[in-house]
Amino acid sequence: MERKIVKMGNSFGSTYPAEILNHLHAKQGDHISFEPQPDGTVIIKKQSKVQLPKGIDPGLLEIVTDVMDQYNEAIKELAKK
Repeated sequence: MERKIVKMGNSFGSTYPAEILNHLHAKQGDHISFEPQPDGTVIIKKQSKVQLPKGIDPGLLEIVTDVMDQYNEAIKELAKK
């Protein structure tokens, strides 16, 4: 799937194919994050809104998410045992 980048005021933008939005379970108003990778690719994710308990640093959620992403396959294998 390809899209053209267009000028939008002082910024640039593009549309998302419906198939991609469906895959992300994203809809109008949702926030999307872009994670540049060293190899030149970009990971696109729908941001999830989570209400953290009082006293929990939002940075902790980022760390946990990174660990889960990094060790996803190992965690799945452990869950089978």
